[in-house]
Amino acid sequence: MQVSVWETLKMRFLGKRNGYDAGGGRDSDNWTPVDGRAEDINAMSRDTIRHRARDLERNADYVEASILAMERNVVGSGIRLDCKIDHPELEKKIERLWESWCHAENCDVTGRLCFCEILKIAVRRMMVDGGLLIVASYSGNKRFPLQLQIKEVDELDSSVLFHGKNQVVGGIEVNSFNKPVAYHFTVYDTFGETGRTVRIPADRVIYLNKIKRTSQVREISGFSNVLSRLRDLNQFLNAVSVKERMLACLAVFIKKVNAALGLGRNQKINKATGAKKQKLAPGMIMELEAGDEIQVVNPSGQASNAKDMTTILQRSYSAGLGLSYEATSRDMSQVNYSSARQNLIEDRETYKEWQHYLSEHLCRKVYIWWMESCVMAKSLDIPDYFTNPEKYTECKWIAKGMSWIDPVKEVNANRIAMETNQTTLQEVAAEQGKDWRAILEQRAKEKQLMKELGLEESNENKGKSAGEPDDEE
Repeated sequence: MQVSVWETLKMRFLGKRNGYDAGGGRDSDNWTPVDGRAEDINAMSRDTIRHRARDLERNADYVEASILAMERNVVGSGIRLDCKIDHPELEKKIERLWESWCHAENCDVTGRLCFCEILKIAVRRMMVDGGLLIVASYSGNKRFPLQLQIKEVDELDSSVLFHGKNQVVGGIEVNSFNKPVAYHFTVYDTFGETGRTVRIPADRVIYLNKIKRTSQVREISGFSNVLSRLRDLNQFLNAVSVKERMLACLAVFIKKVNAALGLGRNQKINKATGAKKQKLAPGMIMELEAGDEIQVVNPSGQASNAKDMTTILQRSYSAGLGLSYEATSRDMSQVNYSSARQNLIEDRETYKEWQHYLSEHLCRKVYIWWMESCVMAKSLDIPDYFTNPEKYTECKWIAKGMSWIDPVKEVNANRIAMETNQTTLQEVAAEQGKDWRAILEQRAKEKQLMKELGLEESNENKGKSAGEPDDEE
């Protein structure tokens, strides 16, 4: 049937008919979401969401388990530097110097956190708070002038609205292109807020937050889309725990034949008989007075099937975090080799995404700060650094490797891929979080020592099967 122009206009502008069920209908009439610029939407509930996420971080074990799973697999023992400046001696010197700086007393202004621990805190606070700020601070250390100052997102001063011609959004000063040019922090002392605000240029600040919309300026908690599910799980487990404790209770009433001889509310001893007031204990033997009867009150009913409900809720919020149920719950009772491997592959992609983010937005920027400070402090002798900094800051970051379920199959697959030129030792080592050059150097040392000890021949024949003749025979 042909629709008239008037009918078409009514459908388009008056909403009389919808081609999509999501655009109207009985089930969607009351669905009226709030929408607008990302920053406007986030600002309405950013603080509340962060406070609730921190509350669950402190009090919910399964939330802590999720955070620890991300810390272990994204950072682990750290993200290592691999220089790529085509100068072997200088590369080794830079890498050794970087490792020395990564110790807590050198890289942290408080002297409490090594660089690996800073990376783990970054993962934790991005998940819970939505972000973290790292400020470049320069101390009087002649060897390592650069130190990092860690600031939480609620230290940003949201009361500042303008600075000159620039707008300040939630403590972040932006230009006309919405690019951060400075950060306004509230200064705190040991006892609380001092009321003073300090402005730090953006080139001295690393602001870690995952952007989901281009109009977004400030962060939003990584638990924002799963927070209600986490709350449901926490309340459900508490309710089940209370119900199970109630079902485990055994109430006993002693029916007295002579009420006059009964115990008073606050009395511990029956004054008439001298009998002591008794409490039940496991295995106890209790003597009653003549004529007394015992009536047992046993609450009826059974607790809900908590396991199924807990599993459903935990699967839901795990998926929202980009992880499998097994990764957050550590429950491997329902997995086989195929399902475990598939979950591991998907989890690895999530971990790799986080590793790439930290490498690009944290490690690389800190490394540039560090190189500049070391060159200026003469810890590194690179005369032409400032004329060509890109040449000397070229590097790769080797993150924690991932273990497979069947290492034998993985090793064989890597061997075949290398023999057929589909991969390299460098790529294989990087997947395992190792340095390929260190592997070769160590193997060379081991082979030389085996040769000196006369073990080289036995090592060569180790892989021969029993009864296999030698070449000389």
